[in-house]
Amino acid sequence: MSVWNQKLRKSMMAAGVSAALAFSGAAVAQQGGQGGAPAQGQMPEMTDEQRQLMEEMRSVQQELQQTQAKLSEMEQQAYENNPELGEKREALQAKIAEKMSSGGYDAEKEFEEMKATMAKYQGGEQQPSEEEVKAFRQQQQEFQQRQQQAFQDEEVQSMAQDLRGEVEQVMKENNPQAKDLFAKMERQAEEMQQLREKAMEMRQGG
Repeated sequence: MSVWNQKLRKSMMAAGVSAALAFSGAAVAQQGGQGGAPAQGQMPEMTDEQRQLMEEMRSVQQELQQTQAKLSEMEQQAYENNPELGEKREALQAKIAEKMSSGGYDAEKEFEEMKATMAKYQGGEQQPSEEEVKAFRQQQQEFQQRQQQAFQDEEVQSMAQDLRGEVEQVMKENNPQAKDLFAKMERQAEEMQQLREKAMEMRQGG
């Protein structure tokens, strides 16, 4: 079955977040929109009010992702048309890998190993064992933890903020819609957060 393949792919996507995109406005919106509406089956029978709230969250999440997709296209164009931005993104990725690598840990090597695991089971002809899935999850968990720690580093944050500012400036200069889309994204992300908090209150109150 492909269920293991799907789980591996999901883990790989979580572990292999682009270092530069992790700091971009578009990615922030995507992260804010993911996981907002719990899948059915994870909660007891919902009341009409809870069901309505879940539908509202799905709707806002969908709108948020559409806004993010438009900004992502503009962001990609900014990188394609400005090679110096790509160089700065590579420098940021290298700095994050450097900050992640300590005590014998090699972030780039670990990432390549995870990519190789994904490639091995991509087609679905082979299926990983439960032990392999468990090992992969442990590998990606450590990668994520080190990545998050690297994101907290002042040098990384400074480089990321500078890059994000330059990319957004280029996007706004090249696309009249970009400024409005950034504002729209912030509103949608804020609305999503408010709905998520309301859902938490409902669950705790129930």
